[in-house]
Amino acid sequence: MQLDDEALARLRDAMAAVQRQGGVPRAALARLAEVLPPGIGLTLDFDAAAVLGQPLVVLRPSGQADPCFADLSPREREVAGLLAVGLRNKDIALALGISLGTVKDHVHHILSKTGLDSRAAVAALWTGAG
Repeated sequence: MQLDDEALARLRDAMAAVQRQGGVPRAALARLAEVLPPGIGLTLDFDAAAVLGQPLVVLRPSGQADPCFADLSPREREVAGLLAVGLRNKDIALALGISLGTVKDHVHHILSKTGLDSRAAVAALWTGAG
């Protein structure tokens, strides 16, 4: 699946915002997940920053969403998507403008509704690697 010109421009803008922040700003990287069209998965390797000077960003077709996510609310889906790119609860709260407690509640609901037992399991299914 290819990105259209508009999606590619949004991705470039998001990456430019990340670079302007310096370091490895996880909240800014969350914007990357928000600008991608459906069907495109995002993997971020934060540890690569030690070698490359910035996180490694990999885009790939993500296929169909796993049916276990069907009962999630729109906000829970947002949180699940941000979990899948490796954000911590604190960073998810900053990215979405909600409290840390609310993020914890959403994570609990996601695990409960999907029947998954960990954030890693959510990330694996969300990205199609499970």
